[in-house]
Amino acid sequence: MKTLFKLFLVVLITVQIAQAQNTSTVEMDEIHTIFDETYTTDANTTLVLDLSNTAAQVFKSKDDNVRIIYTMEFKNYRKKIVEERLKSAVVKGKKENNKITYTSKSRNSRYYRQYHYEDILVGRLYKKQDTSKTQKPISRKSLDAIYNQIKYAERDRLRELYGTIKVKPRVKKWKKSDKLQITRVEIYIPDNIHVRATIENSQLVFADDFSNQFTFNARNSKLRFKSIGNNLSNFDVDNGYFSATEINAGSYSFANTKAVTIGKVSNSLVNSEFTKVELGEIGRNNKIIDFNSKYIIHNFHNDFYSLNLETDYTEINLFSPENMDYYLETFGFDTMHYKKGTTTKFKSNRKNKPSKMMVIGNENYPNKIKINTTHGIIRFGEKRIDFGEEN
Repeated sequence: MKTLFKLFLVVLITVQIAQAQNTSTVEMDEIHTIFDETYTTDANTTLVLDLSNTAAQVFKSKDDNVRIIYTMEFKNYRKKIVEERLKSAVVKGKKENNKITYTSKSRNSRYYRQYHYEDILVGRLYKKQDTSKTQKPISRKSLDAIYNQIKYAERDRLRELYGTIKVKPRVKKWKKSDKLQITRVEIYIPDNIHVRATIENSQLVFADDFSNQFTFNARNSKLRFKSIGNNLSNFDVDNGYFSATEINAGSYSFANTKAVTIGKVSNSLVNSEFTKVELGEIGRNNKIIDFNSKYIIHNFHNDFYSLNLETDYTEINLFSPENMDYYLETFGFDTMHYKKGTTTKFKSNRKNKPSKMMVIGNENYPNKIKINTTHGIIRFGEKRIDFGEEN
C-alpha cells in the first residue's frame, strides 16, 4: 500500500513540474474565455469574492476599475472532454448598489485534489516522530533569506516531498501528443476599495503591494502576498498556508495553519493556535496571542519599540535583538527557559499565580519585549538555537 501511495504522489508532482516548465512554449489548440468583466469603482465600493477550488493571481489595477478574467486553454483534448471541463466552471459576477460580487467554483480541480493528497499520503507514510530528539538546530536567517524562502516556497515544498518519500525527482519531457490544460484567473483591484473574500480549497497569489482593507476568511487554502497593511484589515485563516513579505497593520488569526511565513511585521495583532509561525523581522508595535503553536523570531528592527506576547503551551524560539539596547521580561509560570547553555524551569506555585521569571536589560530602554506565558518553552539564541535539555 505504501508503494502505491508513493507512485501516485510521484505521478501527481511529475505532471505539475512538466506543465510548469512547458506551458510557456506550447501552442494551445483552444482558448476559451469563461468570464471577462470590468466594473467601475469609487472609494465606497466593496468587492466580494467567493472562491472555491480556484487558483488566481491578483494584480493592482492601473485604473479605478475592477477587472476579472477567467480563461481555459486546451491541447490535444477531445471536444467532449473540453465541453465537460468548460461546464465544470461555475462563474458569476454582478454589481449592485456599489457592491461587486464575484463567485468562482470548479467541480473538477486536479490541483487541489493533488494538494490534499500530498498531505494525506505523507501523513500516512510517515508518522510523527519525537521532535525533542530529532529537531535540527535553527540558524538565524536574515530578512532577505526569509524573502527568498517565501519566493521559492513551492519549489522547496516539492523538494521536501520528494525527500520525505525518498524518490528522486523526474521531469516528464513534453511530447506533441501530450494533453495539457491551463486555467488562468486574473483579478485586478484598484486602491482604496474594501475587499471581502471567502476562500476554500484555493490558491491566491498577490503579485503587487496592496494597502486596501481586506476581510478574508480562508479555509484549506494557500495565500501569498507581497506587502499588505491596513488598520481595518482582518484575516481568519484555518488550515492551509499563509505568507507575506511584509504586513504593516491589521489583525491576523491563524488556526491549524501548516505554515505562516512573514518577512517583516509591524503594527499588527496576531492570534494563533496549533500553527507554525516564522517571522523574519519584528517592526514597531506588535502583539501576539497564542495557544500551543511554534514561533521562530529571527530579527528585530532597531526601533521595534514594543513586542508583547501572551501565550499558553507555546514554543518560542527567539533570536536576541542585535546592535541595540533592549529590555526583555518573561512573566508567568511552569515554563522552561533555555539560554546560553543554561536550562531554567520556573515551576508553578500552589495558587498557579504568575510571577516575573526572567529579565534581560534595563527597563528604561525604549525597545521592550514582554512575554506573558504559562506551560511553555522559550529558547534564546544569538546565531543558532539548539533543542533539548542539553542546551
